[in-house]
Amino acid sequence: MSEITPPRILLFGEELRLRAARRVAVCSGGDVIIEEDPAHIADVASETQPDVVLFDIDHAGPAAMLLATQITGLAPRARMIVLAHPSPPDNIARLLKAPWFFHLLPLESPWFMEELQATLAKLSGFSVFGLGSYLPWGTRILSHTLTASDEKDAVFARIEAFMAAIGVRGRLVSRLHDIADEMVMNAVYDAPIDPYTGHHKYAERSRTERIELSRDEQPTLRFGSDGRVFGISITDPFGGLDPNILKKYIAKGLRRGTDQIDRKAGGAGLGLYFLFDSVNSLCLNLSPGVRTEMIGLIDIRGSFRDVQLSPKGFNIFIEDRA
Repeated sequence: MSEITPPRILLFGEELRLRAARRVAVCSGGDVIIEEDPAHIADVASETQPDVVLFDIDHAGPAAMLLATQITGLAPRARMIVLAHPSPPDNIARLLKAPWFFHLLPLESPWFMEELQATLAKLSGFSVFGLGSYLPWGTRILSHTLTASDEKDAVFARIEAFMAAIGVRGRLVSRLHDIADEMVMNAVYDAPIDPYTGHHKYAERSRTERIELSRDEQPTLRFGSDGRVFGISITDPFGGLDPNILKKYIAKGLRRGTDQIDRKAGGAGLGLYFLFDSVNSLCLNLSPGVRTEMIGLIDIRGSFRDVQLSPKGFNIFIEDRA
């Protein structure tokens, strides 16, 4: 874990609209600076050299991309957290191409404050890994380490039994089943890398072919809920998912063109977009060459349709092993 230091946080946007963000930033222990004027924000960033910028993309107007890029150039150590409502914003395709874009938080998310708190903690040096970062302390998290591809049915049964116990049924449970299936397929078939050749070992195999995994290839799926949000994660011991590949396939899916379907044998592209489209918040935690963790958060308080209409968040964290 990196050294934990309170961050200097620059908030850009209307103070009233960012009231919740300000509270979280102050309570994180950070040194908080607020600037509302788009004409001054770049100068303030240059003068203060923040560690984190909470950037209300709607407040910036048509010049948002240019302004955000300018800020990251003037304050190169700053991590940009884009705040938006609606989310994803209309310019999400352009955002996904920006090298500084790793964080998108919906201002109207039911767990906005909790997710921002977790995001600031991670950017301050706390471990980037762990589903528990997004669930209240004491929440029971169940886990299942997969030794073979056909164990996924046992995982699905555990999820379905858990959801039945808390009174959630129907299409929403089917969606959780599909999310778990995609996570398991990616971790079993796409993640394992041959240490001698550097190639993906099972990527060309049919998804119906049984794969038995050695101990150092086995992924672990975890899930839990506080009755409001359902969290699910998959961790593999390879750390091979390039964040830019994730962003690329989400952008492809959002274009909804024929090129979004990259599902030849071993193609994980459509699956990555499916995960983004199916959850309310998608988080990639990465220690390159060591470990990958994908986390999905789903609001289970309402119906399947409510999930579809809820705002979407997105985070990528890369572990600093310095």
